[in-house]
Amino acid sequence: MPTFKSLLDELPIGAAQACATTLAPARKGGASVVGAAASPPLVIRGESLEKNTYPDGGESYILVSDGRRNFLEAHPQPKPDGVAYAAITDYLNCTFPFNPCDLTQVFMQLEVCLGKNFFPAVDRGRPLHFYEHSFSLGVSSGIFAFGKQGGMLSLSGEACHLVPDWETLIVLVRDRLAGRISRWDGAVDDYSGIHSVDVALQMYLKCEFNAGGNEPTCEQRGNWIKPDGKGRTLYVGKRENGKMARIYEKGKQLGAPLNPWVRWEVELHNTDRIIPFEVLLEPGKYVAGAYPAFGWVREEMQRIRTIQNTGKISYESSVDHAKNAYGKLVNVMMEMECSAEKVVEKLIRDGIPSRLNTPSLTEFGK
Repeated sequence: MPTFKSLLDELPIGAAQACATTLAPARKGGASVVGAAASPPLVIRGESLEKNTYPDGGESYILVSDGRRNFLEAHPQPKPDGVAYAAITDYLNCTFPFNPCDLTQVFMQLEVCLGKNFFPAVDRGRPLHFYEHSFSLGVSSGIFAFGKQGGMLSLSGEACHLVPDWETLIVLVRDRLAGRISRWDGAVDDYSGIHSVDVALQMYLKCEFNAGGNEPTCEQRGNWIKPDGKGRTLYVGKRENGKMARIYEKGKQLGAPLNPWVRWEVELHNTDRIIPFEVLLEPGKYVAGAYPAFGWVREEMQRIRTIQNTGKISYESSVDHAKNAYGKLVNVMMEMECSAEKVVEKLIRDGIPSRLNTPSLTEFGK
């Protein structure tokens, strides 16, 4: 696979020089750099409070002072015997110092790094979170935003599926834009449902989601008393604390009441936490290391299988919905038009339904 530098070399001379200039680490001084304060604050670090090579809670801690308060800074740890690709990155937010004058050049860098699915960048005309300006990135569902806080690259699950090379993205965001990860979701799919939401609940009751001896909170959503095929979700931990597990019936969520597919997710935020960029290269190890309950995660995942299953279930569910909602109408139209071709001609519209506009159809084929 071509390196990021080799791709830059293929740009026109003027464009390559522009990129090379902005690929230098963001300036630390001067009022022209928006969001410079968004970079990690200068801290006085103490010794690690975790002496084990791999802590049971999945994180080691360092006592840190930022001049105003002392707090424990968490550092997620990979499971040493985990499998690097036993999970996928399913959500990613990165933040970095940003100068609005560099907008065009940063878009050029992102296009070289992420490819055609992420361009053109289109102004959404509205803010995103606390960022005043935001742009949708091609067909990827990714978003680039900037404001007084700096810049942010936000990649949903659909966008993560389309990232061609995580190492190249790391070079750009971490090394060139001086960025950091503010949110990362790692996901594991159990298509046969062996590790069900009921199993996850039993693990919680056995304290297998405890982190460093602390028992996280638990929340159940959906019909757990009489499961109705609409799907159930178990949440462990709180998002505002920066670490949460989410186990849910993915197949049922997509509209297949009898499908056993269960997804296990870990969601990390940089709330008193440093999320290493290695999570993008070895997601399976970091998911397996997040909680003892995730220790079963070992089998290597194939992203393409997840994408294809999502597209297949969504398609079949949409067909069933259309049959129930409009099947009788189609029957009447067949009698009135006397031709299936004429019925299709009257009903067909350009485009793809939003729930089916996934890489499984647009990028990888049926």
